Amino acid sequence: MKIILLISENREITDNITKYKPKNLDLVVIKTEKYLRHYLEEYLPEYVIVNIFLENHFILNEYAENNPKSTIFFSSLEKPEKIINKNFIFIKDIKSKENIKDIIDVIARIEIESNINPEHSFKLINQQIISVYSLKGGTGKTTIAFNLAYFLKKLLDARVILLDLNLIEGPSDLSSYLKTNQIPNLNYYIENYDGGEDALKKSLILKKSEDIDVLLPPLSLAQGNNLNSSLLNKLINLIKGFYNFIIIDLPLNFTQLTLEAINLSDSLVIVSLPIEACALKLSKFKLKNISLKIQNKISIINNPYNFSSISKNDFEKITKLPVLLEIPHFENKNKKFLNFRNNATDLIDMEHEIKQLINKYLLT
Repeated sequence: MKIILLISENREITDNITKYKPKNLDLVVIKTEKYLRHYLEEYLPEYVIVNIFLENHFILNEYAENNPKSTIFFSSLEKPEKIINKNFIFIKDIKSKENIKDIIDVIARIEIESNINPEHSFKLINQQIISVYSLKGGTGKTTIAFNLAYFLKKLLDARVILLDLNLIEGPSDLSSYLKTNQIPNLNYYIENYDGGEDALKKSLILKKSEDIDVLLPPLSLAQGNNLNSSLLNKLINLIKGFYNFIIIDLPLNFTQLTLEAINLSDSLVIVSLPIEACALKLSKFKLKNISLKIQNKISIINNPYNFSSISKNDFEKITKLPVLLEIPHFENKNKKFLNFRNNATDLIDMEHEIKQLINKYLLT
């Protein structure tokens, strides 16, 4: 049986940790690094979760080098800049027993999946839910959402899913851009959600290993309207067991479903055109929706139509929201397009800009 070694001084976590012991894994807990080397040599854990400040990082570095199949998680309390090892994964703060339970649940699921299909095993990399929103159409929201999913997959070799919640009548913009069939789609999960994992898999576009997974919306509004906040919660909780990054392409309308998706997210990327009308609309949106719980709001201005735009400073003055990324107009001669399932799409390649967004604001 494989072993998780947890190093933590947090009594809420250590006192409750045995409640979360999965059937297929053993848990070993220590509260200081004093006997760390001894425990590593004694138990040879496949997973190590570090939730304290370590004085001697080299011990874990040596262990990772000698045990290449091990995975070592560091909470953001602990991010040694000079130590780089492919076995090291940096995750968010582990502050409570709920946080540690989430990590252990994912590790347990990885182990179950790897025992059934070893070629489909994957690592947890700072799991995040990122929603992409716009107040009007034509801003490039869907293109940015796909680019974000695409380059997270490419940069990190992570498990990434793009969930399209643009509930409209007929094929979605995303399916048109990807030049793919609209079936399968989310409607299968909506009608068969009790099937859990099986219902989810039957709702996904079949992908190649190097691609992201895509979950398209139903083909009709009548079907889409059956997706309520409770069912969205079930879906997101299920997806979290299989993916490192969940990218949600939100609809333009601000419904209860949109609000629920945002409040389930770690980051909200707001896309606007660089014109005064969009800035004014965004300023009113910000004041109107002060109940949003999400803290990490990332404002982007994108110029797909080569508008005579207002300046970044003027945009920020109107919206009272910092613009963290500007995406320029791409001339036709300079446009490149992304591939999906080895086929060209109609989605512009924004690699340079999206990598900035990922590295500066999503992986810090």
